[in-house]
Amino acid sequence: MEAIESLHKKSIYPCTATIFTDSKVTFDSLHNANNHANFAKEIRNRVASLDRREWKITFSWVKVYVGIYGNELANKLAKEAARSNGTSIAFNRVPKSTLYYEAAEEAKQKRQDEWTTCAKAATTKQYFPTVRDRLGIKINLTPNLTAMLTGHGRTRPYLHCFKLRDDAMCICLKGEQTTDHLSFHCTKTHTHKEKF
Repeated sequence: MEAIESLHKKSIYPCTATIFTDSKVTFDSLHNANNHANFAKEIRNRVASLDRREWKITFSWVKVYVGIYGNELANKLAKEAARSNGTSIAFNRVPKSTLYYEAAEEAKQKRQDEWTTCAKAATTKQYFPTVRDRLGIKINLTPNLTAMLTGHGRTRPYLHCFKLRDDAMCICLKGEQTTDHLSFHCTKTHTHKEKF
């Protein structure tokens, strides 16, 4: 864009320029007025400024750079510029999307640290050992599912700890009636498990 602006200063005639990119994301961002990323906004503002000075700027997307001389050359020059220590930074703002992503990752890590050190929720941790495990699954939470995942339902061990049952033994008499037992080992729930 800066090169185009410097050309404009030397020319007395209306000019045209086509800018090619192999980045589909960038190309789409420039054509989406609802995309308010700093980089896209700055380019659109510069194009509008040149448009007011009778420039016609168009953008064109090309598939990858392999086999297209101009694109291969641009890619080579971009790599050289990135490696050069003497290059001044023309754009150094961080996109909002990057900040949102980094904040979300930091929050997940903080939540994971809390989850790991928490002495409670032993039953839930059997189903979701990490926060990412839980976030990676879309679950329609119901009272029954919540009770199962937390172990705070009407199971005999839960009721027994509040002295509402005499013992925690399952009616199948093959172990305590935990959610794990009901889900995998209880012979009395066999037909229900098949339906589930």
